[in-house]
Amino acid sequence: MANVTTYKGVLGNIRLIFTKWGIFIVIYALIGVLYNTAPPHIPAVAFSGAAFHSWVQYIISVLFWPLSLWHPLFSLGQWPAGSTP
Repeated sequence: MANVTTYKGVLGNIRLIFTKWGIFIVIYALIGVLYNTAPPHIPAVAFSGAAFHSWVQYIISVLFWPLSLWHPLFSLGQWPAGSTP
C-alpha cells in the first residue's frame, strides 16, 4: 500500500489552495472582488439591517460577477429599439 497523508481542517483547506482547482477558485474570487470594489460598491461598516443587506448583496455580486458581463438583446421588461408592442 502507498503511504498517503490526508490533511484535515485548516491544513486541508490550505493544501486545496495550491491545487489546480484551488488556484482557479482564488483567481475567480480575486476577479470578483476587484471587479466589484469600485468606490460606491463597498458597503458601509455599521451594525444595522441596511448594512447587513448591503454586505449580502456585495457577497452575491462577488460570487456571480460573470453575470454582469451578460447584456441580453431582448428582455421581457422592454421591447427592442424600433419595435412597438
